[in-house]
Amino acid sequence: MPTQTNPAVNYEVRGAGYTAGGLAATNSAKTVGLPINTQFVSLEAHNAGSSATVVQFAINPWISVLKTQDAGANWTDYSENSQDDDAGTDVTMSSQGTLANGDALFIGCAVPIRGLVVDVDAVNGTASLMTGDYWNGSAWSDIEETDGTASGGAALAQDGSVTWTEPSDWSANTLREIMETDSAPHWNATFAGTSHVFNSPLYWVRLKVSAALDSSTTLNSIHPLNRSIRYGAVVVGGQPWKQMARRGFGGFGSIEFVTDTGTADLVANAGTGLSTVG
Repeated sequence: MPTQTNPAVNYEVRGAGYTAGGLAATNSAKTVGLPINTQFVSLEAHNAGSSATVVQFAINPWISVLKTQDAGANWTDYSENSQDDDAGTDVTMSSQGTLANGDALFIGCAVPIRGLVVDVDAVNGTASLMTGDYWNGSAWSDIEETDGTASGGAALAQDGSVTWTEPSDWSANTLREIMETDSAPHWNATFAGTSHVFNSPLYWVRLKVSAALDSSTTLNSIHPLNRSIRYGAVVVGGQPWKQMARRGFGGFGSIEFVTDTGTADLVANAGTGLSTVG
C-alpha cells in the first residue's frame, strides 16, 4: 500500500516568500511568513555557497498584534497584516504616542518568544526610544530589550530585531484580565464581544515609545523569534523536512532559518487547505 506523505487538504502549493532558487539563508537568523491557509510545510536546502552543510529552522508560533491609541477604548488587530508578508498590508504606527497618552502595541503568543523581527516600510525619523514590558502575573515589568530597529536615536528607523532574554516569571494571562488588573488610572479598556484574542491566555509584551512617532510610520511585517535556538535542520542536498503546520491563531505564522556557517538556499513550500489568491 502506498504511503501518503502530503495531506489531502493540499489543494494548492505556494512558496513561502518565494524568490528564484529559494530563500537566501546565512548564519544570521531570518524569518518568512507562511502563506494564508497554510496547513503543511516542506523545507529543503540546496546550493551551499561557502561551506554550509545544513540549514537550521524553526516553525514559529502565531502572534497576536493589537494596537491602541486611546487607552484601550478602541483596538486595531494587526495580527494578519504582521504575518502575511504582503507589502500592500501594513502595520500602521503613524503618530503612535506615549503610554502616558494611552498608546501602546501589544503582542501576545501562546508560548514565550525571544524577540521580534520587524520589517519597516516607512521609517520613523523622530527621536524616540521604544521599550518593552512583559506581564509577570500581577504587573508590567521591564523586559530589558535590545532594539535593533533604532538608528540615530529614533526607533523603527530601520529593519531590525527587538530581542530579550526570556523572563523567568513571564506569565500567560488574558488581555482582559491584564487590563482589569492594571492599576494605571488612564487605562479604561473595553473589549469587542468575546474575541478569542482578548480572552485566551497568552504571553504578552507591551511596546511603548518615549515620544510620538512620525505621522507616516508603517511596518511591512512583525515576526516572532523562537524561544529556542535548538533548531531543527535540513542537510544541503538531502531529503526535505515535511510537517503539518496550520497557520493562524493557536498555530503557526512564520519560518525562522539560519545556516550553520556560510550561505545556502532554503526552498520553503506550503500546502494550503483552501483555495486562496495572492
